[in-house]
Parts: sequence; C-alpha cells; structure tokens
Amino acid sequence: MFQTELSNRVSEKFAGSKLLYRHVYAIASLLVISLVSSFTLSQPPAILNWFDGFLGGLTHPVLGLHHLVTVVAIGLLSGVVVRGALVPVAFVFATLLGIINHLLYLNIPGAETAIAFFTIVFAIMLAMGNQPNLMVVVLLTATAGLFHGYTYGQAILETPISSQIAYMLGLTLIQYVVAMSAREIGNIISMEKLQNIRNTCGFAFWAMGIVFLGYSII
Repeated sequence: MFQTELSNRVSEKFAGSKLLYRHVYAIASLLVISLVSSFTLSQPPAILNWFDGFLGGLTHPVLGLHHLVTVVAIGLLSGVVVRGALVPVAFVFATLLGIINHLLYLNIPGAETAIAFFTIVFAIMLAMGNQPNLMVVVLLTATAGLFHGYTYGQAILETPISSQIAYMLGLTLIQYVVAMSAREIGNIISMEKLQNIRNTCGFAFWAMGIVFLGYSII
C-alpha cells in the first residue's frame, strides 16, 4: 500500500516536471524568436487582406519582445493567484478595447512607456513571495492591456474592416494561448513551491522592463 502511494506520488511529480519542461521550452522558444525578430525586422509586414490581418494578429505579440514579455509575465502571475484564470481574460479583453480606441482615434498618450512600466510592476509582483490580491492583479493587467491594445491598433489603421476583425481574432488567440501556457508553468511553480524559479523569472522580466523603459524614454 505504502509502496503504491509512493509510486503514484513519484509518477505525479515526474509528470508535473515533464509538463513544466514542455511549457518552459515552448515559452523560451517564443522569447528567442521574439528577440531575434527585434534585431532583424524594422517594421511589421503590411496588412492588405483578412488573411494578412489574421497572420499579423498571430505574429505581432510574438515578434514584439516587449509585448511577449508582458503576456508571459501575466500568465505566470495568474498561476500563483487563486482563480487566476480571470487575469489573462481581463488582459485579452482590455487589449481589444485598446485596439478599438486606436481605431476610433481616441489618443492614449505614453503607451510605450506605460507598457515598460507595467512590465516592471508584474516582474516585482512575481519576485515577491506573497500571493497577490486577485482584484488588484486583474485591474493592473486590464490597464496594461489597454496600452498594449492601443499600440497594436497602429498596424491596422486604414485597413479593411475584415482585416481588422481577423487581426483582432488572431491577436486574441495567440495572447490567450501564450498566457495560459505560462499560467501552467505558474501553477506548477506554485504547487511545488519553487520560489527560486519565480524569483529568477521576476528578476529577468524586471531587467527587460528597465531596458524597455529606457528605449521608450529616449
């Protein structure tokens, strides 16, 4: 009986570690792609039709390192919060609202600086050992989503409505998938009490946020 329980616990721990590594490899691959693209792409491809719009929506958060880092940080943070699945949902919907604001020419000043600032905030919250309040995290991520969405909207100004809808669909899909994948990592970190990994992620994102802030101010 004892050996069976011990065997089950070992199997569950091994399965959890294997799942963690898979998600980590996936997120790390996206971060590498994003980092490389930031040095090789001067501007995103033009959007001419609905397919370009959908593809642009899928790739924009991945090719923009400052966007991807925030999405991953939000996903990790949602994994250590009770009922944290609300956090990525709030971010995604707020992003759509920010895009609509841009399409309606409702100006949101200092968007790039705000994105860098929120990256730093999420990094600090990750590095802290205590569990953040759900409503505080939802409010912060929704506010960050507005700024991210506003900058996304620039890519589809003056494009056909079909392209805009397809772009927002692709954007919603990729952001939700990345955030929920990062959430799985956050869940495993929380359950296994791997505070050192959480601290490392927080410090790494904090450093990136500082760099993003410097570029946005210059």
